[in-house]
Amino acid sequence: MSIAEEIKIAYSDSKNYPEIAEKLIDAGVLSYTVDVPSGITLYRLENGSLHLHTPINEPREIKKNFDRELTIQSVRDNQQGKTDYAGFMNGIANAGVRFYEATLNGNSKRVTYIGIGGFYEELIPL
Repeated sequence: MSIAEEIKIAYSDSKNYPEIAEKLIDAGVLSYTVDVPSGITLYRLENGSLHLHTPINEPREIKKNFDRELTIQSVRDNQQGKTDYAGFMNGIANAGVRFYEATLNGNSKRVTYIGIGGFYEELIPL
């Protein structure tokens, strides 16, 4: 099975983000970065290779300044099932998140949401 197929299955067969993270780790993903305006995702794999996922969608407009509280609310809404992934992406774009980085290796597995003027980091409960 290709890494693209393993990544697709991780997202389609999981109930929540920690489950997605576990499946990505099992597939050999060390970390990934998501460009919020475009949705382009760069996966870094344990064998040293990269996988680039380039969805076809309209670019999202990003608010100029980072809003930490709105970022947290967008994350919580998604965790509670109030939004799907597209809604989550629109929410963090509205909060000024330009990209986010998921670190899936080491002792401090986390997601860091970054925008102009600030960031928010959340540990992944694994």
